[in-house]
Amino acid sequence: MRLGIIAVALLLLASCGDPAAESNSAVQQKRIDIQLAEADLFETTKILAYLQNDIKFIKAANKLYLNGVDAFKNKKNLDSAAYYLRGSILKEPSGKAYYELGNVYMDKKQYDKALSAYDLAENLDFQPFSKILYNKACLYSLQKKTELSGQYLEYALQAGYNNLDYIDADQDLTELRKTGVYKESIDKGLRGMSNTKNLFWLQFKKLFRKYPFPLTIQPQMSEKSLAGMQYISFDFEKYISEMRDSKFSREVSKGFYHYAQVYETDNYVAVVYIVKEEFMGEAAPLLYRLATFTHEGKLIDKKRIGGKENLRDNIWQTTFNKDRTIDIKVMEPTYENDPEDEGYYDNKIVSTKKVGQLKYKVDDAGKIVKVSGDEGATAAND
Repeated sequence: MRLGIIAVALLLLASCGDPAAESNSAVQQKRIDIQLAEADLFETTKILAYLQNDIKFIKAANKLYLNGVDAFKNKKNLDSAAYYLRGSILKEPSGKAYYELGNVYMDKKQYDKALSAYDLAENLDFQPFSKILYNKACLYSLQKKTELSGQYLEYALQAGYNNLDYIDADQDLTELRKTGVYKESIDKGLRGMSNTKNLFWLQFKKLFRKYPFPLTIQPQMSEKSLAGMQYISFDFEKYISEMRDSKFSREVSKGFYHYAQVYETDNYVAVVYIVKEEFMGEAAPLLYRLATFTHEGKLIDKKRIGGKENLRDNIWQTTFNKDRTIDIKVMEPTYENDPEDEGYYDNKIVSTKKVGQLKYKVDDAGKIVKVSGDEGATAAND
């Protein structure tokens, strides 16, 4: 790395006064990849520059991130969690990894590092933003900086954090609650808000993009394209039950992504999210689920609506129409190699043929009802 920088510097010196040489050296300089080391973990400028690299390590970063979440949330091993999350960031920095690393450092009582991690999570657009603000309020309270703690609690409430019962019992805010700043911050934070309990749901909902109709989903996409989708934070798990496994632990083998808000009526909001087996990497199938909610965030209905859940499944090619009907072509793939001999993983799909079709409609109550479907399609149903 250092030799590369020196070489570019010498080239620049040698080319003074030569526009062609200057242009050539600039191109060479752009091609130098930024490298990250442990010492760069909280260097914002370096982190943002690294993210401009053409080469991405999203698959490796996601694996390390999920290992970190598992170690932190399920196994309660702070050292392992910090190790994996730092590793994830050094592979491919993300707001979600910095946010969880901040939480780990909070529990380790390493408050300066926690604050730096939260700042990077904010710079990398972690959502829900209100959680960063709330955790900073807790951090400052633990440090007995009650004025700052109160300011950030006020900001968190204004940004949509609404669990007032938890705020009132959170031990991290004990020092703040001893002061008059606490009630003042609550009052200011809630000022002008007619429905505080709805704000968290609104944060979740707004992360689903709206697209023009007809909208046809991509049954598969590259790691880079998927990374452009907003990762669904575990803080939103109340809206997505699959984010917890059968033992009610965090489901850390799967990644969840906001995809689209497809419909909204007076009675409900319909959104589509993606579920992916992260440990399978880019070859993992993408499963699309359609979920309908009341305007207060209560689940009405949910159904698989596109892609495929397992490698051996047929592919659902799905189009959402303006009249709230949903057309699905069930496509049977043909693989480059015989799956009986080579399996499905990393076995390239060379063609597909239609073997069935389904039609759904989201009715006026928000229920996802099947309108029609032949036998070929129903075999691939839920």
